[in-house]
This record gives sequence, structure tokens and C-alpha cells, in this order.
Amino acid sequence: MPASAAVADGHYQTNATNGTSATDDSQSSDWTAPGPFGIDELRTGGDQISSGGSQGPPESTRMLPTGGIVLKYLPLNPAQSSYQPLGRNQALKTDYLLAYTSAFGESVGDYEFVVVFWQEQTTRVNGTQRAYAANQSVQRISFEAENGYSASKLKLQSHYDQQWQATAWLEQDGSRVEGARWRFGHQTNPLTASPAYPTNSKGDLWRWGALNLIIPAICGIMFSGASAKHILSRTIVGTLKGVTYWAGVVAVVVGIAAIVGTWQTSIILANAPIAVGILIGLLALPVMLSIRDSDLSKAGFFRRQLRQGAISPSGDETVGTRRVANKIKSVYRHGEQLYAPVSGLRPMLARYWADPAKIPTEDWKSYDSGDGDLDQLFEVDPESDKVLRHKPARLKFAPSLTKAVADEDLADPPEADGIAALPAAISAAVSNWFARRNWRFIGIALGGGALVYLGTVAALGSSIIGLGLATLPALIDGHEARDGSLEVDWGPSHWNDVQAQVQTERHEYEERKTFDQVLEAVTELEWSDHEQGQQIVDRVRTEIQKALDDEHGGNNPSTNLSPSSPQQGVDADD
Repeated sequence: MPASAAVADGHYQTNATNGTSATDDSQSSDWTAPGPFGIDELRTGGDQISSGGSQGPPESTRMLPTGGIVLKYLPLNPAQSSYQPLGRNQALKTDYLLAYTSAFGESVGDYEFVVVFWQEQTTRVNGTQRAYAANQSVQRISFEAENGYSASKLKLQSHYDQQWQATAWLEQDGSRVEGARWRFGHQTNPLTASPAYPTNSKGDLWRWGALNLIIPAICGIMFSGASAKHILSRTIVGTLKGVTYWAGVVAVVVGIAAIVGTWQTSIILANAPIAVGILIGLLALPVMLSIRDSDLSKAGFFRRQLRQGAISPSGDETVGTRRVANKIKSVYRHGEQLYAPVSGLRPMLARYWADPAKIPTEDWKSYDSGDGDLDQLFEVDPESDKVLRHKPARLKFAPSLTKAVADEDLADPPEADGIAALPAAISAAVSNWFARRNWRFIGIALGGGALVYLGTVAALGSSIIGLGLATLPALIDGHEARDGSLEVDWGPSHWNDVQAQVQTERHEYEERKTFDQVLEAVTELEWSDHEQGQQIVDRVRTEIQKALDDEHGGNNPSTNLSPSSPQQGVDADD
């Protein structure tokens, strides 16, 4: 059933005769700690009834005269919807508790759940440093324990700024119930404490969104931008991967985040602004690293080979060359260097720690602009064994606890034999053993891992996340970055000039050859037309002569078309 609460106004700062610590000495007997309760009393939590199991009730149970009570809370975990018992000195991130009671006989009735919130501080009194419970505030919550089993919801006052210490006990009819006492920490998480969080207006809502979402997101984006600028100054380009690759990466990251969030939800939600900033920063970083990916161009490295049956400008057969596309690379020109990066996350990380594969522009020879899909063309020496020798920067995971040591740096074993030489032999063996250890890797793996673990636990309070991050120093230092190389055997320096002259002569020869062919075709066409016209003329003349012969009775038609004298006709008088 619901419980009613009464909260004391303000904080107790009055002196009380029972407020001093039990460790007060004679030099500070005139000083009393502020507040109605001493720190020694508030530091004491309730004793457990038993260690659990079949011998008695669970260790989280507090006994009533004829019954028991258990305080439970709902974890801030989306995957866990059942209430869990409140443990000793546990950090509570919600304002709600559920009091499960089992009461019979005289234990049935009204109770008050009394909570004292306080903060431990120290002061110096007469040269002695004293600890006391400062800023004490008392909250009383009334509820009823019905006959049999019942549950009551208890609403604690909210604490958003920092974690407060809380000591609680039960009172019935103004008297404390023996053994019913709890000690825990309390800090309200605004993301899950609704409706307790005071968002009573749009201004409060904007303030909450700005502090928990907008400002952390902007900080994450700015940090990602600065990080991307620094990374690109060393890696030149990003991973050169597309949307599909990053979608898979995001899915993996979300999966890991879901797993970690399932275990450590309360810690992540308690540090929600930091989590939002990290998440937005991680999402923005790949986008900023890909800003140069579209600037890559295609370069072809060609090696000319001899071929038979070529035609010289004079028309004779000779030996020529043909260009064979041996290597086509994606390149990026930055400054005075031409880089040939390889796609992938590991190659990008390798370029960060090692020198990438590159060619200085001052070493370029036999260079020409490309056409079609190729933006640049490079001529390679025809006598070269390989067109291009490209070895990108790479990472190799090779952690080792030992290292190679030169013989002159090792201690020499004693030349003498016998028991007298044993101490010197042991000393030399121990010295050489220590000399062969890779202390750099051991120090970074152990020392760095310990620092990361302690820092993570101090910042987030999670030992599981701390253990996971503590492996990063060993993983990072265990990788060896190896430099990349890009080597080309350039063609002779005069290759382009000679090639241009030969190409010009061949072009002129082709033009002349084409003109001769056209002229010959026109000539053949003219002679053909002339012959056809002559045949037509001859046929017409033959037909005319035949017609004349038929008219005048000629028996021997002549086909002679040469000029002749006029024929003598028959006199009209005859």
C-alpha cells in the first residue's frame, strides 16, 4: 500500500550532546559535532540475520518481533524488470524502494521508515583532525505492515548533485525496531527518476536536454573533429571503407554497448552526459575521417614491351612497342608526396604509427596525364623486373616478454670451474635473464593496465569495465608498426621526348597514307565514270547509224564514227 512521507525542513546544523564521536579525546572534549546523530552511529548498518541458504532467511532480511522485512529496489537496467534486495553500502540510483513485509501478531501495524542523509567531512580541532557527519537531513516515511504478506512503496527525497550517505531504521510507536537498520548511498539519476525530476516547464526541459544531451553531443563532435584532424595529419586518409563497412562496425559497437549496458546500466545512466558525448563522438569520428576518401585518384604504372610487325613512318616493318597496363593503384597526392593507401582499419592505424607508402613528387619521371578512368600515367623502365613494388604500412601483433640482446651486452660466465665459480655463474645467468626481458612491454602492460583500471573504477565505479579497459595498454604496445614503401624503376629521362617525336612522325605518315588512299579512290572513280560514259556514247552512235542505214537501204552499216564527206544524193529529175 502507498506510504506517506515527512521530510524535515532544512539541514540539521545544531549542536547536540550526543553528536560527538566516540573517539573524542580530552583535547577536543569541548567540541561537539553538528547534527543530531554522531558519525559513529550513522556509519553502522544493520546486522544480517544469516548468510542465506537453508539455515535461515536471506542476508538482506531484517527481523520484526514476529515477522520480517526486506527492502528491494528496481535496477536501472532495461533487461531486468524484477526488484532486487538492497545490499549493504550499495549505491542506490533511484528514489523508490519497495518494503516487503511478513507480519503476524504484534508486528502488524504502522511503522515509520526513518532515513538520515549525511555527508562525511573532516575538521581540525586543537590540532587533531576529526571526522563528522555534516549536512544531516532526516526523512520519515510512514507505511503499514498488514497481516501476512504486503508491500509498500517508499519515496526517498531526491539528490541530483552528488551521492549522499544514508542510514535508515524502522520505528514503531516511537521506538526503534531492534535490528531493522540499513546503510546505503543515494544519488538520483534524472534519466530514470521521473516524475521526481523537476521538469515542470519547457525551460526545465530545455535545461535538462542541454545539460544531458546537446552540450555533451557538441563536445563529442568537437573532440572528434580535433581527433580526426590529428589522425589525418599522420594517416593521410581514413579507412577508405564505405557505408556497409561502417554499418557493420556500428552494429558491433551497439552490441558491445548493449552487453556492457546490461551489466552496468546504473553506472552508465548515472554518467549519462559522458556516455552521450562518447557515443556521438564515436559516431562522428568515422564521418570526419572519411572526408578525404573522395579525393583519391587512379594512377596507372605501365611498362612498354617490344612487338614485331610495327610500321615505321617510312612504311617499312620494324620493331615497335606497346603499352601494357600492369598496375593500377588508388593514389592520393598530399603536399609533395604521392601516397598509395590501402583500405581498412588496421592499415589506417599502421599509417598512424609508421611511415606510409609514398613517392616524393621530385622523383617523378616519365609522367603524363591520363585519360578515361586513369588520372595519371607513369612510365616504368622496360627492363625492370617488376612494374611496381608496393608494401603498405602494416601492424603485426607480436607481444614478447623477451628481446634480442647483443652478445657484448651480456655478462660472460666465469672461466673457472668448480664450486668457487658457482656464485659468479649464478650472477651472470641472473643478469642475462634480466637483460633479455622486455621490460618496456612488461611495464606498459602491467603498470598501464593498473592505472587504467584504477582510473576507470574511480571515474565510473565499475570493476568489470575497468578490467576490460585495462587490457588496452598490452594490446596497443603488443602491436608492432612497420613502415611502408612504394618503389618504381622509372623509364629513361628522354623516353617521353623520343616517344613524342615518333608519335608525331607516325601521325603525319598516317595522314599522308590516308590522303593517298583517298586520291587513288577518287581517281578510280573518275576513270570508271569516264569508261561508262564512253560506252554509252558508242552505243548511241551505233543505234543512230543503224537507223540511218535502214532508212536509206544500206546493206553494210558502218560503225566507223570518224568524220566523212557528205553523201551524194539522187537527183530529183532522175
